[in-house]
Amino acid sequence: MNVRKVTLALLSGLAGAQNACGTAGVNCGEAEALQTGIAQQWSGFGTPVKLGTWSRPQRCPPETDFGRLEDLLPQKHFRGPLSGPASYFKRVPPHYLGHHANFSKCERSVYIDVGAREFDSKEGMLSTFAVYPQLLGFDEFYAFEAASGFYKLPPQPDLVRRLQRQGMSAARAASFARRHFFLQAFIGARSNPSTTPPTLGFSDLLKTMLGLQPADAVVVKMDVEGYEYDIVRTLLADGTHALIDEILLE
Repeated sequence: MNVRKVTLALLSGLAGAQNACGTAGVNCGEAEALQTGIAQQWSGFGTPVKLGTWSRPQRCPPETDFGRLEDLLPQKHFRGPLSGPASYFKRVPPHYLGHHANFSKCERSVYIDVGAREFDSKEGMLSTFAVYPQLLGFDEFYAFEAASGFYKLPPQPDLVRRLQRQGMSAARAASFARRHFFLQAFIGARSNPSTTPPTLGFSDLLKTMLGLQPADAVVVKMDVEGYEYDIVRTLLADGTHALIDEILLE
């Protein structure tokens, strides 16, 4: 199997959409054209990928094809119905990279939730573990949310029980809070400390704050209310996309 470097999964083109993009009566706007443009850039058209600039340039997982996006047709990658045999939860998760590549031998395994909202909401990190169980074996978890008062972990005993119900081992569940980090901040294409809360440029976050390398396994979920494409274009322009193995965005 030729596993792609990144799955660019557009989770929903329309708020509360119940029909797949491309079906009668559903207008997906510019989403398909935007994805096509990004995919062409990611495939190497003018993208400055210079692996020699990294101290640990060996790609991991080794099965990934660094230069390509998985080809997801509009009717496949838009959320569509949330229940039934054609639901999002049955159609999209089999495409996740964790089903096709081995993260376990990477130096670090890092999951980043941008626009995390609430840990235990239906779109939150805990629910993501239910549809992407390979993340349960990751070592580091980072959550970013601009709105105050939403994101927090449950008390430790409740947290451990919930994680174990999702399939996390007892030892990993017990240490999860020590391996989980939350910061209230905007995430954008470029850093701007003058905003409230401050804006962290995603490239700066990956390279400088987290010190990631291509040898690390990095999965990103991003929901930043329309700024996703500006961020992705910046990643392509500065070569930081070399650090990401999979990005799922709305």
